[in-house]
Amino acid sequence: MKVATLGTGAMGRTVIEHLLKCPDVTGITAYDPSPESLERAAMAGAAAVTDNLEGILSNPEIRAVFITAANGAHHDLAVASLRAGKAVMCEKPMATSLEDATAMVEEAERLNGFLQIGYELRYSKLYSTIKRWIDEGHLGEVRNIQCNYICGEFWGRQSWRVQLAKAGSMFGEKLCHYVDLPRWWIGSDVTEVYTLSSPNVVPYYEVRDNYHTTCRFANGAASHLTFMMPFASTSKTDPLQDMIDQQKDDGHELRYLIMGSKGGASTNLFRREIKRWTYGEDERGFTSTIVDEVTWKPEEDHCFFHNTQDQAHDIIRRIRDGLPPRLSPRDALETMKICIAADLSVELERAVAIEELSYGAAVL
Repeated sequence: MKVATLGTGAMGRTVIEHLLKCPDVTGITAYDPSPESLERAAMAGAAAVTDNLEGILSNPEIRAVFITAANGAHHDLAVASLRAGKAVMCEKPMATSLEDATAMVEEAERLNGFLQIGYELRYSKLYSTIKRWIDEGHLGEVRNIQCNYICGEFWGRQSWRVQLAKAGSMFGEKLCHYVDLPRWWIGSDVTEVYTLSSPNVVPYYEVRDNYHTTCRFANGAASHLTFMMPFASTSKTDPLQDMIDQQKDDGHELRYLIMGSKGGASTNLFRREIKRWTYGEDERGFTSTIVDEVTWKPEEDHCFFHNTQDQAHDIIRRIRDGLPPRLSPRDALETMKICIAADLSVELERAVAIEELSYGAAVL
């Protein structure tokens, strides 16, 4: 199968490297308006590079495209690719407005096309282990989830991701993953979102660098995300040493606590561990006991965290076999709505019900 990447920045080159390892891929064409980016894509292994998008869309041998361009370009590239008959994988966020994201979903449904959004954490062993424990009934009904995500400023002042016009917002660009996972685990729709955000610490950021976001679910469950970007130490890590080991005690944290009716679980990226508790009672009262623990080695980090390789390979297999996306466009749209509601809640200084979102108000 011949494929194309639309956008050849860091994510585009990562996808090229993944696709080179996929036995079903017979050729990769990379598209980008920038000659410098195309040169780097060729060095990454693309068989052909071009600044002619129409040449890719009109080529019947190219069956699939991976959209890895800046967020503001997602809608136009996805719709054009779907209309050209291509199967489409689009990086998150779907778009920078609810109107554009909805249009992408509707176009995929109208054409009966393949559209999957890049929520690769659903492929990652760190988080799919939690999903398996839930599906096996070990946690019972998931009722409460807390995520602490603390990091340093790692994009830099020159990155397009700090610009509102190109990124849309920090929530859509980055934090969408961390509200998508509770949706997946809880298995219920979010009905209301309330977010607080203090003034930025990073002076050159046009996007927000902190959020405290609470989601209410239709089944009564709740989740909360605390995100502080500039807090942890920002340092040039030693490439000869393990990055996670270097950062685990300098303020970095990425941890989930999941509380169910029968048991609980936690994920801790910087400790490379997943734990499970079971609840019970004794003569004193309520008890909680650790009954399972999973750890992994540094060389397994990719498959346990941002597992973009398995995602890319699974998408190719699904296209080859005529299967639907693992994550439907409608499912991804629900996560997009949470991101929109989170930023809107900050602006309105109140909780925002998902049902009140409208095209005019819903812009990342």
